[in-house]
Amino acid sequence: MLPPILKRLSQLSPDIREIEIDDYDDFDGNYHDPSMEEASSQLLMHCNHHLRKFKVRSYISASALRHVIRLPSLEEFWLIVDSFQLPDPLPFLVFPSLRDLDVDCDGDLTWLKLLPAIEDPVLTTISVRCPELDVERFMKLFEKTMIRCGIHESLQEFTLASLENFRITPQIIAHHLSFKNLTSLLLISECSDICRTSDLTDGDIDLLTKAMPCLEVLELGSPPCRVPSQITFKSLYTISRRCTQLNHLEIHFNPAQFVADLGTKFESWDVALGLSDLKTPSSDLCLITTIFVGNIPLPEHSSASSILALGLLGVFPRLDSIEYGDEDWGDVERLLQVFRVMGRKGYVYRT
Repeated sequence: MLPPILKRLSQLSPDIREIEIDDYDDFDGNYHDPSMEEASSQLLMHCNHHLRKFKVRSYISASALRHVIRLPSLEEFWLIVDSFQLPDPLPFLVFPSLRDLDVDCDGDLTWLKLLPAIEDPVLTTISVRCPELDVERFMKLFEKTMIRCGIHESLQEFTLASLENFRITPQIIAHHLSFKNLTSLLLISECSDICRTSDLTDGDIDLLTKAMPCLEVLELGSPPCRVPSQITFKSLYTISRRCTQLNHLEIHFNPAQFVADLGTKFESWDVALGLSDLKTPSSDLCLITTIFVGNIPLPEHSSASSILALGLLGVFPRLDSIEYGDEDWGDVERLLQVFRVMGRKGYVYRT
Protein backbone atom coordinates (compact mmCIF):
# COMPACT_ATOMS: atom_id res chain seq x y z
CA MET A 1 0.00 0.00 0.00
CA LEU A 2 1.19 3.49 -0.76
CA PRO A 3 2.09 5.61 2.27
CA PRO A 4 -0.64 8.29 2.86
CA ILE A 5 1.71 11.13 1.90
CA LEU A 6 2.07 9.68 -1.59
CA LYS A 7 -1.67 9.92 -2.15
CA ARG A 8 -1.29 13.69 -1.94
CA LEU A 9 2.11 13.88 -3.64
CA SER A 10 0.91 15.12 -7.00
CA GLN A 11 -1.45 17.64 -5.34
CA LEU A 12 1.38 19.01 -3.23
CA SER A 13 3.74 19.04 -6.19
CA PRO A 14 1.74 19.12 -9.45
CA ASP A 15 4.87 19.79 -11.50
CA ILE A 16 6.50 16.53 -10.45
CA ARG A 17 8.50 14.98 -13.27
CA GLU A 18 9.28 11.43 -12.14
CA ILE A 19 7.45 8.89 -9.96
CA GLU A 20 8.97 5.44 -9.43
CA ILE A 21 8.18 3.02 -6.61
CA ASP A 22 10.22 -0.15 -6.92
CA ASP A 23 9.80 -1.72 -3.48
CA TYR A 24 6.29 -2.91 -4.28
CA ASP A 25 7.78 -5.95 -5.95
CA ASP A 26 5.16 -8.72 -6.07
CA PHE A 27 6.41 -10.51 -9.16
CA ASP A 28 3.67 -13.13 -8.65
CA GLY A 29 1.35 -10.77 -10.48
CA ASN A 30 -0.91 -10.00 -7.49
CA TYR A 31 -1.75 -6.33 -7.95
CA HIS A 32 -5.40 -6.53 -6.85
CA ASP A 33 -5.07 -4.15 -3.91
CA PRO A 34 -8.00 -1.69 -4.31
CA SER A 35 -6.32 0.91 -2.12
CA MET A 36 -3.16 0.70 -4.26
CA GLU A 37 -5.16 1.12 -7.47
CA GLU A 38 -7.08 4.07 -6.04
CA ALA A 39 -3.96 5.77 -4.74
CA SER A 40 -2.03 5.25 -7.99
CA SER A 41 -4.95 6.54 -10.04
CA GLN A 42 -5.29 9.65 -7.88
CA LEU A 43 -1.58 10.18 -8.14
CA LEU A 44 -1.76 10.14 -11.93
CA MET A 45 -4.91 12.22 -12.27
CA HIS A 46 -3.23 15.16 -10.52
CA CYS A 47 -0.03 15.00 -12.56
CA ASN A 48 0.28 17.58 -15.31
CA HIS A 49 2.21 17.92 -18.55
CA HIS A 50 5.58 17.96 -16.74
CA LEU A 51 5.43 14.23 -15.87
CA ARG A 52 8.12 12.28 -17.73
CA LYS A 53 8.23 8.98 -15.85
CA PHE A 54 5.61 6.90 -14.02
CA LYS A 55 6.72 3.44 -12.90
CA VAL A 56 4.50 2.05 -10.17
CA ARG A 57 3.49 -1.61 -10.25
CA SER A 58 -0.24 -1.16 -9.78
CA TYR A 59 -3.47 -1.18 -11.74
CA ILE A 60 -4.93 2.22 -12.57
CA SER A 61 -8.48 3.30 -13.31
CA ALA A 62 -9.84 3.85 -16.82
CA SER A 63 -9.98 7.60 -16.25
CA ALA A 64 -6.34 7.63 -15.06
CA LEU A 65 -5.28 5.70 -18.16
CA ARG A 66 -7.13 8.14 -20.42
CA HIS A 67 -5.36 11.00 -18.65
CA VAL A 68 -1.85 9.52 -18.74
CA ILE A 69 -1.80 8.51 -22.41
CA ARG A 70 -2.35 12.16 -23.33
CA LEU A 71 0.50 13.59 -21.25
CA PRO A 72 2.82 15.27 -23.78
CA SER A 73 6.13 14.74 -21.95
CA LEU A 74 5.69 11.18 -20.65
CA GLU A 75 8.68 9.09 -21.76
CA GLU A 76 8.58 6.06 -19.42
CA PHE A 77 5.44 4.22 -18.29
CA TRP A 78 4.60 0.99 -16.45
CA LEU A 79 1.25 -0.48 -17.55
CA ILE A 80 -0.35 -3.24 -15.44
CA VAL A 81 -3.06 -5.10 -17.36
CA ASP A 82 -5.71 -7.57 -16.22
CA SER A 83 -9.04 -6.90 -17.88
CA PHE A 84 -8.14 -4.05 -20.21
CA GLN A 85 -10.65 -1.50 -21.47
CA LEU A 86 -9.40 0.57 -24.37
CA PRO A 87 -10.43 4.23 -23.95
CA ASP A 88 -13.36 4.86 -26.30
CA PRO A 89 -12.95 7.04 -28.15
CA LEU A 90 -9.18 7.22 -28.07
CA PRO A 91 -7.72 10.67 -27.50
CA PHE A 92 -6.30 12.49 -30.50
CA LEU A 93 -2.80 12.15 -29.03
CA VAL A 94 -1.67 8.80 -27.60
CA PHE A 95 1.71 8.63 -25.83
CA PRO A 96 3.26 11.34 -28.06
CA SER A 97 6.66 11.19 -26.33
CA LEU A 98 6.74 7.63 -24.98
CA ARG A 99 10.13 5.93 -25.38
CA ASP A 100 10.04 3.16 -22.75
CA LEU A 101 6.96 0.98 -22.15
CA ASP A 102 6.94 -1.70 -19.44
CA VAL A 103 3.89 -4.01 -19.43
CA ASP A 104 2.69 -6.69 -17.02
CA CYS A 105 -0.28 -8.41 -18.69
CA ASP A 106 -2.43 -11.24 -17.39
CA GLY A 107 -3.69 -12.72 -20.65
CA ASP A 108 -5.64 -9.73 -22.01
CA LEU A 109 -3.79 -8.46 -25.09
CA THR A 110 -6.22 -5.64 -25.91
CA TRP A 111 -3.58 -3.15 -24.74
CA LEU A 112 -1.70 -3.82 -27.98
CA LYS A 113 -4.32 -1.71 -29.78
CA LEU A 114 -2.75 1.33 -28.16
CA LEU A 115 0.40 0.93 -30.27
CA PRO A 116 -1.13 1.65 -33.72
CA ALA A 117 -2.74 4.76 -32.23
CA ILE A 118 0.66 6.32 -31.57
CA GLU A 119 1.43 8.75 -34.38
CA ASP A 120 5.06 9.31 -35.32
CA PRO A 121 6.20 6.92 -32.56
CA VAL A 122 9.50 7.43 -30.76
CA LEU A 123 9.03 4.22 -28.77
CA THR A 124 12.36 2.36 -28.65
CA THR A 125 12.14 0.12 -25.55
CA ILE A 126 9.44 -2.42 -24.66
CA SER A 127 9.47 -4.91 -21.78
CA VAL A 128 6.64 -7.42 -21.37
CA ARG A 129 5.76 -10.01 -18.74
CA CYS A 130 2.90 -12.39 -19.47
CA PRO A 131 1.70 -15.86 -18.41
CA GLU A 132 3.60 -18.86 -19.76
CA LEU A 133 0.64 -20.17 -21.78
CA ASP A 134 0.23 -16.80 -23.54
CA VAL A 135 3.85 -16.23 -24.61
CA GLU A 136 3.63 -17.66 -28.13
CA ARG A 137 0.15 -16.18 -28.71
CA PHE A 138 1.42 -12.82 -27.49
CA MET A 139 4.52 -12.87 -29.72
CA LYS A 140 2.47 -13.71 -32.82
CA LEU A 141 0.08 -10.81 -32.23
CA PHE A 142 2.84 -8.48 -31.02
CA GLU A 143 4.86 -9.00 -34.21
CA LYS A 144 1.83 -8.33 -36.44
CA THR A 145 0.93 -5.21 -34.46
CA MET A 146 4.47 -3.83 -34.53
CA ILE A 147 4.79 -4.34 -38.29
CA ARG A 148 1.38 -2.80 -38.96
CA CYS A 149 2.21 0.39 -37.07
CA GLY A 150 5.85 0.54 -38.18
CA ILE A 151 7.35 0.47 -34.67
CA HIS A 152 9.29 -2.70 -35.56
CA GLU A 153 11.77 -0.49 -37.44
CA SER A 154 12.48 1.85 -34.52
CA LEU A 155 12.42 -0.71 -31.69
CA GLN A 156 15.90 -1.01 -30.12
CA GLU A 157 15.40 -2.93 -26.86
CA PHE A 158 12.95 -5.75 -26.21
CA THR A 159 12.57 -7.91 -23.11
CA LEU A 160 10.15 -10.81 -22.74
CA ALA A 161 9.63 -12.59 -19.43
CA SER A 162 6.88 -14.60 -17.78
CA LEU A 163 5.34 -15.02 -14.36
CA GLU A 164 6.19 -18.68 -14.95
CA ASN A 165 9.17 -19.90 -16.96
CA PHE A 166 8.41 -20.64 -20.63
CA ARG A 167 10.04 -22.62 -23.41
CA ILE A 168 12.01 -20.49 -25.87
CA THR A 169 11.07 -22.22 -29.10
CA PRO A 170 12.10 -21.71 -32.74
CA GLN A 171 8.62 -20.25 -33.32
CA ILE A 172 9.18 -17.60 -30.64
CA ILE A 173 12.57 -16.76 -32.16
CA ALA A 174 10.95 -16.48 -35.61
CA HIS A 175 8.47 -13.87 -34.32
CA HIS A 176 11.44 -11.61 -33.43
CA LEU A 177 13.07 -11.62 -36.87
CA SER A 178 11.26 -8.46 -38.00
CA PHE A 179 12.97 -6.35 -35.34
CA LYS A 180 16.09 -5.78 -37.38
CA ASN A 181 17.39 -2.75 -35.47
CA LEU A 182 17.37 -4.29 -31.99
CA THR A 183 20.42 -3.57 -29.86
CA SER A 184 19.13 -5.60 -26.89
CA LEU A 185 17.11 -8.83 -26.87
CA LEU A 186 16.35 -10.52 -23.54
CA LEU A 187 14.19 -13.65 -23.45
CA ILE A 188 14.22 -14.39 -19.72
CA SER A 189 13.22 -17.88 -18.65
CA GLU A 190 15.18 -19.79 -16.01
CA CYS A 191 15.67 -23.53 -16.26
CA SER A 192 14.37 -25.65 -13.39
CA ASP A 193 13.25 -29.22 -14.05
CA ILE A 194 13.71 -28.81 -17.81
CA CYS A 195 15.90 -26.74 -20.10
CA ARG A 196 13.95 -23.80 -21.52
CA THR A 197 16.06 -23.50 -24.68
CA SER A 198 16.52 -27.20 -25.59
CA ASP A 199 14.48 -26.79 -28.81
CA LEU A 200 16.85 -24.20 -30.27
CA THR A 201 19.53 -25.16 -32.82
CA ASP A 202 22.38 -23.52 -34.71
CA GLY A 203 19.84 -22.78 -37.44
CA ASP A 204 17.82 -20.57 -35.13
CA ILE A 205 20.93 -18.65 -34.07
CA ASP A 206 21.87 -18.28 -37.74
CA LEU A 207 18.48 -16.69 -38.53
CA LEU A 208 18.58 -14.49 -35.45
CA THR A 209 22.05 -13.06 -36.12
CA LYS A 210 21.27 -12.46 -39.79
CA ALA A 211 18.19 -10.47 -38.79
CA MET A 212 19.79 -8.50 -35.92
CA PRO A 213 23.37 -7.45 -36.71
CA CYS A 214 23.12 -4.44 -34.36
CA LEU A 215 22.75 -6.49 -31.17
CA GLU A 216 24.81 -5.35 -28.19
CA VAL A 217 23.04 -7.51 -25.57
CA LEU A 218 21.67 -11.03 -26.13
CA GLU A 219 20.17 -13.35 -23.50
CA LEU A 220 18.27 -16.50 -24.44
CA GLY A 221 17.25 -18.15 -21.20
CA SER A 222 19.34 -17.64 -18.09
CA PRO A 223 21.50 -18.93 -16.65
CA PRO A 224 22.75 -21.82 -18.86
CA CYS A 225 21.97 -25.21 -17.29
CA ARG A 226 23.48 -28.72 -17.38
CA VAL A 227 21.15 -30.12 -20.06
CA PRO A 228 23.13 -30.58 -23.33
CA SER A 229 22.06 -27.94 -25.84
CA GLN A 230 21.55 -28.40 -29.58
CA ILE A 231 23.35 -25.07 -30.03
CA THR A 232 26.99 -25.83 -30.73
CA PHE A 233 30.24 -23.90 -30.40
CA LYS A 234 29.83 -22.86 -34.03
CA SER A 235 26.97 -20.54 -33.05
CA LEU A 236 29.31 -18.58 -30.79
CA TYR A 237 31.43 -17.75 -33.81
CA THR A 238 28.32 -16.89 -35.85
CA ILE A 239 27.22 -14.47 -33.13
CA SER A 240 30.69 -12.92 -32.79
CA ARG A 241 31.19 -12.40 -36.52
CA ARG A 242 27.74 -10.99 -37.32
CA CYS A 243 27.02 -8.99 -34.16
CA THR A 244 30.30 -7.13 -33.89
CA GLN A 245 28.99 -4.61 -31.30
CA LEU A 246 27.86 -7.33 -28.89
CA ASN A 247 29.17 -6.80 -25.36
CA HIS A 248 26.92 -9.12 -23.31
CA LEU A 249 26.02 -12.73 -24.14
CA GLU A 250 24.15 -15.33 -22.09
CA ILE A 251 23.18 -18.39 -24.10
CA HIS A 252 23.07 -22.17 -23.70
CA PHE A 253 25.61 -23.95 -25.91
CA ASN A 254 27.17 -27.41 -26.10
CA PRO A 255 30.99 -27.49 -26.42
CA ALA A 256 31.22 -31.32 -26.56
CA GLN A 257 31.49 -31.76 -30.34
CA PHE A 258 34.02 -28.95 -30.63
CA VAL A 259 36.25 -30.51 -27.97
CA ALA A 260 35.84 -33.98 -29.53
CA ASP A 261 36.85 -32.75 -33.00
CA LEU A 262 39.95 -30.97 -31.72
CA GLY A 263 40.87 -33.71 -29.30
CA THR A 264 40.67 -36.56 -31.83
CA LYS A 265 41.35 -34.95 -35.20
CA PHE A 266 43.95 -32.41 -34.00
CA GLU A 267 42.36 -29.69 -36.11
CA SER A 268 42.63 -25.97 -35.41
CA TRP A 269 39.57 -24.35 -33.84
CA ASP A 270 38.42 -22.69 -37.05
CA VAL A 271 38.73 -25.86 -39.13
CA ALA A 272 36.90 -27.83 -36.44
CA LEU A 273 33.96 -25.47 -36.78
CA GLY A 274 33.80 -26.06 -40.52
CA LEU A 275 33.92 -22.35 -41.25
CA SER A 276 33.92 -21.14 -44.83
CA ASP A 277 35.41 -17.75 -43.92
CA LEU A 278 38.54 -18.79 -42.04
CA LYS A 279 40.35 -15.51 -42.62
CA THR A 280 38.02 -13.26 -40.63
CA PRO A 281 40.40 -10.94 -38.74
CA SER A 282 39.98 -10.75 -34.98
CA SER A 283 39.27 -7.02 -35.27
CA ASP A 284 36.03 -7.92 -37.06
CA LEU A 285 34.76 -10.08 -34.20
CA CYS A 286 32.61 -8.86 -31.30
CA LEU A 287 33.55 -6.88 -28.20
CA ILE A 288 32.66 -9.41 -25.50
CA THR A 289 35.05 -9.51 -22.53
CA THR A 290 32.97 -11.81 -20.30
CA ILE A 291 30.95 -14.90 -21.21
CA PHE A 292 28.34 -16.50 -18.95
CA VAL A 293 28.47 -20.31 -19.05
CA GLY A 294 26.48 -21.08 -15.90
CA ASN A 295 26.34 -24.83 -15.35
CA ILE A 296 27.13 -25.98 -18.89
CA PRO A 297 28.90 -29.34 -18.37
CA LEU A 298 32.58 -29.45 -19.32
CA PRO A 299 33.27 -32.30 -21.81
CA GLU A 300 35.11 -35.32 -20.39
CA HIS A 301 38.37 -34.99 -22.26
CA SER A 302 41.83 -34.58 -20.80
CA SER A 303 42.48 -31.45 -22.88
CA ALA A 304 38.98 -29.98 -22.67
CA SER A 305 40.03 -26.97 -20.57
CA SER A 306 42.86 -25.87 -22.87
CA ILE A 307 40.82 -26.55 -26.02
CA LEU A 308 37.94 -24.43 -24.76
CA ALA A 309 40.19 -21.61 -23.52
CA LEU A 310 41.86 -21.36 -26.93
CA GLY A 311 38.60 -21.80 -28.82
CA LEU A 312 36.87 -19.07 -26.82
CA LEU A 313 39.80 -16.70 -27.42
CA GLY A 314 39.59 -17.46 -31.12
CA VAL A 315 35.89 -16.61 -31.19
CA PHE A 316 36.03 -13.72 -28.69
CA PRO A 317 39.50 -12.09 -28.99
CA ARG A 318 38.81 -9.60 -26.16
CA LEU A 319 37.56 -12.22 -23.69
CA ASP A 320 39.18 -11.92 -20.26
CA SER A 321 36.76 -13.64 -17.86
CA ILE A 322 34.23 -16.47 -17.62
CA GLU A 323 31.23 -16.37 -15.27
CA TYR A 324 30.41 -19.93 -14.24
CA GLY A 325 28.49 -22.05 -11.75
CA ASP A 326 30.16 -25.37 -12.52
CA GLU A 327 33.58 -25.20 -10.83
CA ASP A 328 35.16 -27.24 -13.67
CA TRP A 329 35.14 -24.02 -15.72
CA GLY A 330 37.61 -22.50 -13.27
CA ASP A 331 40.44 -24.32 -15.07
CA VAL A 332 39.24 -22.91 -18.39
CA GLU A 333 39.31 -19.38 -17.01
CA ARG A 334 42.80 -19.82 -15.53
CA LEU A 335 44.13 -21.11 -18.88
CA LEU A 336 42.36 -18.27 -20.65
CA GLN A 337 44.40 -15.79 -18.61
CA VAL A 338 47.63 -17.67 -19.39
CA PHE A 339 46.95 -17.69 -23.13
CA ARG A 340 46.05 -14.00 -23.09
CA VAL A 341 49.42 -13.18 -21.49
CA MET A 342 51.20 -15.37 -24.03
CA GLY A 343 49.41 -13.56 -26.84
CA ARG A 344 50.42 -10.14 -25.51
CA LYS A 345 54.05 -11.29 -25.35
CA GLY A 346 53.96 -12.36 -28.97
CA TYR A 347 53.67 -16.13 -28.59
CA VAL A 348 51.75 -17.86 -31.36
CA TYR A 349 49.43 -20.58 -30.16
CA ARG A 350 46.96 -22.78 -31.97
CA THR A 351 44.99 -25.75 -30.88
